[in-house]
Amino acid sequence: MDENNIKELLSVEIAEEIQALSTLASGSKEKSTAIDDLTKLYKLRIEENKSEWDADEKYNRRVMEDESNVRDDEVKRVQIAEQVKDRYFRLGIAAAELMIPLMFYGVWMKKGFKFEETGTYTSTTFRGLFNRFRPTKK
Repeated sequence: MDENNIKELLSVEIAEEIQALSTLASGSKEKSTAIDDLTKLYKLRIEENKSEWDADEKYNRRVMEDESNVRDDEVKRVQIAEQVKDRYFRLGIAAAELMIPLMFYGVWMKKGFKFEETGTYTSTTFRGLFNRFRPTKK
């Protein structure tokens, strides 16, 4: 049977019990039995509604958790992309820190050795800089 059909049958049965109560004499055993039956039917309806609400709540919670996981995954992807960019940027800076002084030393060494073709240092500038042409940090 369909769930909606069961709910309709339950509602019809409750309505019939309420109508039957009005025809019974108050204080009689049949009326108290009918009230007990009506109470059981209402409890059954309440339990059905609770189970439906719980199912809806669990479904909504699952949907919200899935959406949260998707957002978290997107944030993680963005962070990883930024970390990769940052890593390449730092690598570029480190390479520039190494290459620029080496190029500077190469140019000045070439000019200095041009002076040294005769076998002597003819430039006082090159003689003073020659001691500093080591690519090390001080």
